[in-house]
Amino acid sequence: MKKFLAVLIVLLVVATLGLTLFFSSLPRSAPPSSETVDMTPGRLARGEYLFNAVLGCPVCHSERDFSLFGAPPVPPFGGGRACTESGKPLPGLAEAGGLPGTICFRNITPHATGIGPWTDGEILRAMREGIDRDGNALFPIMPAFIYRNLSDDDARAVLAYVRTLEPVDNRLPETEVNFPVNWLIRLSPQPLEGPVNHPNESDPVAYGQYLTTVARCAFCHSPRDSRSRQPIEGFEFAGGVAFQGRNGLLYSTNLTTHPAGLDDMSEKDFIALFRREQGPAATELNLMPWTYFGNMTDGDLGAIFAYLQTVAPVDYAPLQ
Repeated sequence: MKKFLAVLIVLLVVATLGLTLFFSSLPRSAPPSSETVDMTPGRLARGEYLFNAVLGCPVCHSERDFSLFGAPPVPPFGGGRACTESGKPLPGLAEAGGLPGTICFRNITPHATGIGPWTDGEILRAMREGIDRDGNALFPIMPAFIYRNLSDDDARAVLAYVRTLEPVDNRLPETEVNFPVNWLIRLSPQPLEGPVNHPNESDPVAYGQYLTTVARCAFCHSPRDSRSRQPIEGFEFAGGVAFQGRNGLLYSTNLTTHPAGLDDMSEKDFIALFRREQGPAATELNLMPWTYFGNMTDGDLGAIFAYLQTVAPVDYAPLQ
């Protein structure tokens, strides 16, 4: 018996040391680039459009007014949101549950309390690889795993625009993630393996797939396994993700061409939906961020529609 216990203790020590060495070698990261992004007028215009229409950065990096339709961000945009305390759910996303620690949405203005001291390379790495300037893994509520798909040109455009934001003096507490999640998130970051080319904008399906990806449409419109939190295979864009609205739970819609989803909706009607939901006729689809997606151009919304037409129809009617 004593021999068995001795062997067991040795195995536990070896396993503990092995896990410690494994996780101490993480996160996987590459040095930030040494580049300085040129602030050209065209790049700034593209960055402003992506920031405020496609990516909706202020939704996470500004306070939001949840008493109003769409829970619009409150100026100053990009100044950072208050932290979500341990055990409290993220406002809006009902399925998120309590977060594992104190999670802060960073001040991304060029102030000393924000990302003012960061180099361009450090910002680009954080945006697309999920690594902060000190080499730590960002909590994956920052969707670097999605933004890694941003083309190099678009990533630089967003960075250029962020550099022009009004500096906001808003020092937030450091994020503190509880064990063992603080170790597990070290598995998430992955260095980019090479350049990310911009899609061919003259190909509406290819460009629509790109926009749909970086706008995170699948994140809200693809049901996920309750344990793994991964999208359920075969239910891509089928909707049914729960959100907390003003009058109870709401569920994201089916975006496939099945009759339970977009069915035979025309491109014109699809675009009109985004325009209508910004105005007085808006319905109680509270957490769908029409307030920034509605700023997308007809051409870009048309490209997203073209891509969604190629998605396999799914017979799934989300709860209403």
